[in-house]
Amino acid sequence: MRYESVHSLVLRAAERFPNRRAVECPQGTLTYAALERRSRQIAQELYTSGAGGGRVIPVLAEDRREAIAAVLGILRIGGVFALLECAAPRLRLEGILGEIEPHYAIVGTGIPTPVEKLVGDLVPSGRLIHAAVETKDPVPERHDHPPRVHQPDPNDPYYVFFTSGSTGRPKGVVGRAESLSHYVGWLAGLLDARPGRRVSQLASLAFDAMVRDVFVPLCTGGTVCVPPAEIRISPHELGRWIEDSGIDLVNCVPTVFRGIANAALIDELEFTTLRCIAMAGESVSPADVGRWFDRYGERIQLLNLYGATETTVTRTYHFITRADADRTSVPIGQPMPGTRVDILDDRGHPCPQGAVGEIHIRSPYLALGYHRHPEATRAVFLPAGPDGDTGDVTYRTGDFGRLAPDGLLEFLGRRDQQVKIGGIRVELGEVEEALRRHPAVGDVAVTVDDQGEVPRLCAFIQAAAPSVGTREWESRQLRQHLANYLPDSLIPRLFVPVSELPRTISGKIDRRALPAPSPALESPVREHTAPRSWTEKALAEIWSGLLPEQTFGVHDDFFELGGYSLLVMQLLSRVRGELGAPIHLRDFLVSPTIESLAGQVDRALESQ
Repeated sequence: MRYESVHSLVLRAAERFPNRRAVECPQGTLTYAALERRSRQIAQELYTSGAGGGRVIPVLAEDRREAIAAVLGILRIGGVFALLECAAPRLRLEGILGEIEPHYAIVGTGIPTPVEKLVGDLVPSGRLIHAAVETKDPVPERHDHPPRVHQPDPNDPYYVFFTSGSTGRPKGVVGRAESLSHYVGWLAGLLDARPGRRVSQLASLAFDAMVRDVFVPLCTGGTVCVPPAEIRISPHELGRWIEDSGIDLVNCVPTVFRGIANAALIDELEFTTLRCIAMAGESVSPADVGRWFDRYGERIQLLNLYGATETTVTRTYHFITRADADRTSVPIGQPMPGTRVDILDDRGHPCPQGAVGEIHIRSPYLALGYHRHPEATRAVFLPAGPDGDTGDVTYRTGDFGRLAPDGLLEFLGRRDQQVKIGGIRVELGEVEEALRRHPAVGDVAVTVDDQGEVPRLCAFIQAAAPSVGTREWESRQLRQHLANYLPDSLIPRLFVPVSELPRTISGKIDRRALPAPSPALESPVREHTAPRSWTEKALAEIWSGLLPEQTFGVHDDFFELGGYSLLVMQLLSRVRGELGAPIHLRDFLVSPTIESLAGQVDRALESQ
């Protein structure tokens, strides 16, 4: 049976439902007819500019309407889309664009001027396409030799998503056309996606989750629903948005699910339209599952998905049950159709049931490999073996797992330095490489401390010279330095000075010999003012339960103590639940200290 490309399925949905909303986002809405028309116009502009099949074309757009129209326009001419994050550090964007070497690019309205200038400097004149869907004057359509809708071969490249790279440079994973069609079709059937379904889109478009969040609803006549940015990082506001917007399906990482669940319990949300929450990107907490089932029973399904960008998003699935709350880990389940999972030992032999080994995923529906990195591709994309079906490839995940007695797969952590923080893949080598660029840093080892509720990165710093003191690389300075290279999720929360990093006999850093991460090892210099009022003391107790730093005063900055966006969500949720004071995210961000927050809490309580 001949497969049908994903963008052809979207165009067929546009023919069936021209007046139905395809996209809802803070900037406005777009019907299927308008989406098809704008994607056709972008395809025409690319075609007229000389763009042809197989070209990797970067897209930088914050407005989801513009980004999705651009993606469909690229696919219509046989191009390969690469969605990039406009808010990424400049040096990271430069690295990615250097890998692509773009001949063409598409930019949306309202992106930062430095970003547009950066792209414009790299793209030849006349080949920078603007993706605006709202203009004062309608965009004229040209009908001289319009490009026909390209039908890709099954093995054609379809997209490139850039992950964190162990060499310090991002790696581009090249998606395969038929693999994406197979995945979207399977997931749409599993979730009973149908016309009219309203699906959340919470993740950055620069991550591979985009193909799940966007194409599943658009291929079936549903609506892609995007909340404002400030709502996406506030669990209470996000929960209320899900309720008020009539969302049927939520896609998110388990950390976001935790925030939604805790906020929903406090705010007593009913989620009357919600049918399923699909999670992927990190381990699901059994405790979170237990609290959810205690409140909502089995009315709203919870789906756990597992995979990697290299496997075409996810390859195993498990509908979570109440019994999973009593397990040590929530299973990642069973392989989806067209996929086989092997648990192999260090010699490549199958592990017996219950034994721990490395997860290998075999399927004809994997990615094509890494963009312009054949050696890296050969290292993890392996021949399936003599018993594999024709066309099968095996991907070596680097994850540890085992087969439980009930036959379900369990994920047990990473084999190498690659980890996930908040659902985002982190190569510790990339973080270390960025830190080594600081003149005061001689060497560094980055580890993950997962003893708390939320994993955090810890950097052990060896000074460039014995005379260099910790004052020359205080946490604030290192965080400011890393912000030039890395997104917030990749910046360590704890910096620990060591006189010398422990090493093995071969000269490699001996990570097992590193001390346990402890805020007490760090010696930041700052004026200390202890909590004074009842409110400040109550807030300090809440902060101590969330932050890696345990010694702080009322004037200390939440973020400089190791806080970040997901912890802010938990902080405000606890302030609301334990102190009865609803604090708006924007008010907290203006001055993220205990003193300022205490004043806001006192005022909120007085007004009740």
